[in-house]
Amino acid sequence: MAALDFQLTMRSGPTPGKTYPIEQEELLLGRDLTNDIAISDPEVSRRHARFMMQNDNVLVEDLGSTNGTFLNGERIANPQQLRPGDVITLGESIVLVFERAGYDPDATVVSTRGQPTVQRRPEPQAYQPPADPSAYNQPQPSAQAARPQKSPARREAGQKKGGFPAWLIILLIAIVVVGCVIAVTLYFMPASWWCALTFNMLEGCPLP
Repeated sequence: MAALDFQLTMRSGPTPGKTYPIEQEELLLGRDLTNDIAISDPEVSRRHARFMMQNDNVLVEDLGSTNGTFLNGERIANPQQLRPGDVITLGESIVLVFERAGYDPDATVVSTRGQPTVQRRPEPQAYQPPADPSAYNQPQPSAQAARPQKSPARREAGQKKGGFPAWLIILLIAIVVVGCVIAVTLYFMPASWWCALTFNMLEGCPLP
């Protein structure tokens, strides 16, 4: 695989979005302008890292930098092989992404060590207005209208159920019971009691 198939894209740093094509077997990266990839930032050492082509593979090596070289979040001490989607961090703020040339960086989701996961952005859908313009003016259903209405049968059942209060029913029963007791008492009451109650005005009173 030709070296032109790969590149480095700066995601964070002095020039975000800038790409560095890998066009030779060895590229030096550092703050010094004599490097193949010169990045003017105090976190980058004068000779910070090196990229090498070996058997159509690209390796990255730290050159004893002060702030270190990190591959997918892990600081490296020995040359490491790169795969498309790998993230290379120099110090704390310089972020480079290793990828294939010609690929849209925004369409690639950077993964950790392993194969990159490529996701394409969904194409925007054209806005389509409703066929009936009057749909904009349709009133929204109110919360009161959304509530289920009680049927007439249920309303009548509720009224019948609560027509007579309990205390009125108890009072009627007590009156009936008291009336029965009085009637039975008067029926079996002795004649002398009747004379006493009527002041001997009944026929046959007073009793002999």
